[in-house]
Amino acid sequence: MKGISQAISIAVILAAVGAAGCATKGVAPVESMTSAELVIKEAKDNNATVNAPLELKFAEDKLAAAKTAVSREEFLPAKRFADEALMDAKLAEAKSLSVKAKKQAQEMRDTIETLRAEIDRIQSQKQ
Repeated sequence: MKGISQAISIAVILAAVGAAGCATKGVAPVESMTSAELVIKEAKDNNATVNAPLELKFAEDKLAAAKTAVSREEFLPAKRFADEALMDAKLAEAKSLSVKAKKQAQEMRDTIETLRAEIDRIQSQKQ
């Protein structure tokens, strides 16, 4: 009997909290949306359109969803979409920077190999 009473009490509390959450409108997630826009721009500047196009598209789509939710005054979903857009944009930027770093590392290896070959050639001419 005690377990049923506790379950009913918890259900009533959750319903009250849910109703209170729906009653408050909240505010538009301007900061989250601005952050997402900035990181999307940075990702594009770091060539994410080529190196991480899928992640960049996800970020842009979620930011668009956040803007739509704000226009409908659905601020909680807007915040969630904006936060997800920010994370997707950060992932796109990180992947793009990773690809860039790998290319630079390969260029360095190629340069080192060229220098070694040149040293070997010069040394063999001296002998």
